[in-house]
Amino acid sequence: MNKKSVFWGLLFSTFMSVLLFFMGLSFERLANSPRELYQVYIDGKIVGIITNEDELYNLIDKEQETLKEDYNVDKIYPPSNLEISKVFTYKSDVVKAEDIYEQIKDKEPFTVKGYEVTIDKVSEEEKDITLYILKKEHLDEAINSTVKMFVNEETYEAYLNGTQETEFEVGTLLEKVSIEEKITVKESYISTEEKIYTTAEDLNRFILFGTDKVSGTYTIKSGDTIKSVAEAHRLNVIEFLIVNPEIKGENALLFPGQIVNIGLIDPIITVVTEQTTIENQEIDFETQVKYDNNMAYGTTTVEQVGEKGINKVTFRIETKNGETTNALRISSEEIKPAVDEIIVKGGFNVVYVGDSTYWAWPTLKPFVITSVREWRWGSWHAGIDISGTGHGSPIFSIQNGVAYSVGLNHPSMGNYIYINHNNGYISIYMHLADVFVSQGQTVSKGDTIGTMGNTGRSTGTHLHFAVYYGDRPIDTVNDIDPLTLYQ
Repeated sequence: MNKKSVFWGLLFSTFMSVLLFFMGLSFERLANSPRELYQVYIDGKIVGIITNEDELYNLIDKEQETLKEDYNVDKIYPPSNLEISKVFTYKSDVVKAEDIYEQIKDKEPFTVKGYEVTIDKVSEEEKDITLYILKKEHLDEAINSTVKMFVNEETYEAYLNGTQETEFEVGTLLEKVSIEEKITVKESYISTEEKIYTTAEDLNRFILFGTDKVSGTYTIKSGDTIKSVAEAHRLNVIEFLIVNPEIKGENALLFPGQIVNIGLIDPIITVVTEQTTIENQEIDFETQVKYDNNMAYGTTTVEQVGEKGINKVTFRIETKNGETTNALRISSEEIKPAVDEIIVKGGFNVVYVGDSTYWAWPTLKPFVITSVREWRWGSWHAGIDISGTGHGSPIFSIQNGVAYSVGLNHPSMGNYIYINHNNGYISIYMHLADVFVSQGQTVSKGDTIGTMGNTGRSTGTHLHFAVYYGDRPIDTVNDIDPLTLYQ
């Protein structure tokens, strides 16, 4: 073999060796190329790598049949703090989906698909409320049921259907129904550690009472009436009927052994209504007293018999959760004028101060009494609330006396006046916009002492008015005779 042949033989061997070397490297790289895997995290920490994320999801759903039954759902989802991300890696330490499931099944709460509901409270003093539901229609049903607690169901249905009677001489037209709070609903995966409302009934109970605890109940005894049961449990009649919607009306009969709800409601939403009311309102006559020194002391004659008048009045009324918060008189047409009664009393040189027989009314007429002396959701309301005459309308002293206590900007009473009528009677006027008397000032019956307002802890423009005889509140017709003070 010549040298030339040897050279080409060595060159070919070297070439083949190099070619085989690089081919080997290529085959090794192909054998060790990165794979598409799934990296699992809990609270941001890696807990393992799996080959298929659906395998883990399906395993969780398969193994959690009890949760499906508890929540009546078709699918259970991973914990909210579990994340899975796709990766391309050379790593070979892959674990089974079962291994990941075993790590989390007793440590991390699983989730169900539902909705996060946020109720933004209007008052800065109240915290926003977040609750969880499975179906949006449950929220709609619960809110609708709550509305019907405060709005007559028949009237509400006619309002929704647009079938209300709009042309009437006397009656009420429901103009608007709304929820004061802003409610937002967001689809979410909810931890099974949260309280999740699975029925409209449970959700409605929470919305109405502000708690998941069962409200108090009472077993009716012989002789019980709606009024007596309500007052015994710090409720008024309307409130009793709200928590017992199956009892139709305050005159409904109760029977021994009947179980009724007596729980105090604390709604987490505020149902606001606006309505126009037209009514023929009786207007009480005023009583004028004359003194005749030619008549024997202690004698009384009627110079002119009083007659009540009638006004056709239109009010615009706002309520919140069944309580009237604002009443504005839109118009008033006099149908029949009231005729003052004139009384003549005898008695030589006798001075009558604070005559407890004849009193003035503290506001303009017509008016609306929005609340009386009664329980209001566990708190005693110790007077009557008068509205309908407008913000800034005059407030009158009901009798001669002395303004013995006058205050401004009280946290609850707002601007207020106490008048001592020098005969055991005291009258109280609260939430005034303006005060026109000073402490110690003498006032006469019918004097303008202030204006109607909305100061202090007040739900709207009105006068809180009360009369006491000593420490005894006046409430009945016979307490101040013959005046029916609360008509």
